[in-house]
Amino acid sequence: MENQVIKMQAITKVYHTDDIETHALSGIDLEINKGEFVSIAGPSGCGKSTLLSIMGLLDDANSGTYQLNGRDVSSLAVAEQTRIRNREVGFIFQSFNLISDMSVAENVELPLIYAGIGKKQRRERVAEVLERVQMSHRMKHLPNQLSGGQQQRVAIARALAGKPAILLADEPTGNLDSRNGEKAMDLLAELHELGATICMVTHDERYNSFASRVIHLFDGKVVDEHVASYEQELAMVGA
Repeated sequence: MENQVIKMQAITKVYHTDDIETHALSGIDLEINKGEFVSIAGPSGCGKSTLLSIMGLLDDANSGTYQLNGRDVSSLAVAEQTRIRNREVGFIFQSFNLISDMSVAENVELPLIYAGIGKKQRRERVAEVLERVQMSHRMKHLPNQLSGGQQQRVAIARALAGKPAILLADEPTGNLDSRNGEKAMDLLAELHELGATICMVTHDERYNSFASRVIHLFDGKVVDEHVASYEQELAMVGA
């Protein structure tokens, strides 16, 4: 499907520790189309972060197929997966993962350097995405000079800078208080309205309503999938 960003079929992930076999994911089928905002919900230990890691090419499934932007990436060499990850995937982490001795602008620019983008284009993109998340006035500050909410905005800008096919957000509000958590979600919702494709992992049911579709995992399996309430409300208003 031309509009399809992610297509997973029968994805299984098993971890072996000593004599213990843990089935983190069991036969996951998942499709995400361009422009969707998908929330993957479920209790701790249900396989959410494992699934997101496989989507982001940070981990491999034991079996199953994974297509990213129409290309089968499940059997590629590590170097090629890394190249595709740098170009196609933007990550937003719970702990922000900003480098403490680098400025806001330098943190946003770093993945662009890894991607081999020229200096002039890097600077233009950094300025563009920092403006987009309303952090231009803080570009010379260090991360420890920012609030938690501001750090998450910088992390979102960094994820956007490479113009990825999809943004993967792993518990993006996990280290934020409720006020800043709502602000971070408002920003993701705004990016979605502007056309971004987003897949978010969360255990907080409050934030599922920001997504267009919610997929519930339990014990490594998809147990439920439905349109989020926010999208339902929009449909009702449109009707």
